Amino acid sequence: MPYFLSPKVLFGKGALEKLGPEIEGKGSNAVLITDKTMVKFCERLVETVRDAGYEVKVWDGAEQEPSIEVALAGSRVLIDFEPQWVIGFGGGSAIDTAKAAWVLYERPDLAGKPIFPKVELNLRQKAKFLSVPTTSGTGADVTWVAVLTDIAENKKIIFAHNDIVPDISVLDPELTTGLPKGLTASTGIDVLGHAVDGYTSRQQTDFSDGLCLQAMKMAFEWLPKAYRDGSDPLAREKMQNAATIAGLGFGNSNTGLSHALAHSVGAVFHIPHGRAVGIALPYSLEYISSNPPLPNAPDPVERLVIAARFVGINANSDQERIQKFIQKIRDLEREIGEPLSLKEVGITEKQMKEEIETLVSVAGADPNMYTTPCKCKEENLRQLFQDIWAGSFVI
Repeated sequence: MPYFLSPKVLFGKGALEKLGPEIEGKGSNAVLITDKTMVKFCERLVETVRDAGYEVKVWDGAEQEPSIEVALAGSRVLIDFEPQWVIGFGGGSAIDTAKAAWVLYERPDLAGKPIFPKVELNLRQKAKFLSVPTTSGTGADVTWVAVLTDIAENKKIIFAHNDIVPDISVLDPELTTGLPKGLTASTGIDVLGHAVDGYTSRQQTDFSDGLCLQAMKMAFEWLPKAYRDGSDPLAREKMQNAATIAGLGFGNSNTGLSHALAHSVGAVFHIPHGRAVGIALPYSLEYISSNPPLPNAPDPVERLVIAARFVGINANSDQERIQKFIQKIRDLEREIGEPLSLKEVGITEKQMKEEIETLVSVAGADPNMYTTPCKCKEENLRQLFQDIWAGSFVI
């Protein structure tokens, strides 16, 4: 990528109060898209937007792992209200729903069609996009991707386009205070997955590297603290920053194998995205560190050695350092109560046998396979899914 994409990011304590001057005089209507859990927490945001001169409509139809149908329903709300700002408020699913609804509001002719980087979108003819994340994990507030689920086909539909990068992201750590432990853990481990995948991606750049490394270091240090004490303001702020830093990193390099595996697992078994990434990540790193890189791809061994050094791992050899790095991820997952296998989340051997070919097919077609630094054939994917189910690993 010969450019760096980023919205304007307002961050730190009181960030929400800085929003008014950014949007004042730039419209009269705004629609806030969220879910039924988070709608009761949006009052401060709604008042801020109203004080900036807007009539605000709140739509709480977003769902976890949003479907195409939900995105279309959101777009119809936008078409009826004609806002100049679309606001995504909540976790990654709510923000992805808002992004997709915004795209279909601007371009209703694209309903039901895939959206790829080379499609001419020409967004912002009707509205701009504002994201306010309330979890610390997805990086959806700064990225050019929205992930939907095609329920009928059991697969993920990815909207991927530079135009989808939000105009403004507001990181107010007070909005994440009190996040439940389970959600803190599953979204937090997604930060690590984004950072590591972004650092080892075939499309990594000098600009993405530093962001990914810093996000890794922050996740290892601050996720356990945020998990243990959800009211720790510094831990909440650091994890919120880490999530967006990782989003800026992988948003400018793309993710890789762990996300291809996770998208497949999420679509087939309906496991939340962050948890699916956490389960897949160690196995994907074992795979890419034991297979030769593709031509012109970064060497995963060299990359993971640098990452291990950056987070303070000492060892006598490169391979030992990588093994310790992967083990550090597993130790973190255990510390925050995250599963290390599909068996641990209740997927039976019978389910795996019935769905293995679908898992392989969906993962093989995932765009993240094209940014994975090593070749990964069907038989490799089949073995990876079997290992991920059983909890079989090298270390």
